[in-house]
Amino acid sequence: MVELLGLLALFVLGAVVWQMRRQSEFANRWLVHYCKRQQFQLLSVYRYRFCMRKGRLLAHFRFEFSHDGVQHNEGDVWLAGVQVVDVSVPVLREDSFGEL
Repeated sequence: MVELLGLLALFVLGAVVWQMRRQSEFANRWLVHYCKRQQFQLLSVYRYRFCMRKGRLLAHFRFEFSHDGVQHNEGDVWLAGVQVVDVSVPVLREDSFGEL
């Protein structure tokens, strides 16, 4: 009986690790596509934390991007499984060099 519970625990742990890896790969692919559409340069993607929202466990990822090749910005994306729930990027400001 103890062996069966050990195998079950090992199976559940493997399934959780597999799901987290699958989610990370999906977030990376989705953000590459998103940044191309928005004309951003994607710099990095990382899992920030898990959180409960509206009774669902969401994976919160942060991504770093540049919209002009110089400035560095950070955005957020929330996933439920392998479905994007929300994306948040800061308000981007263009540098204006006034005429003298």
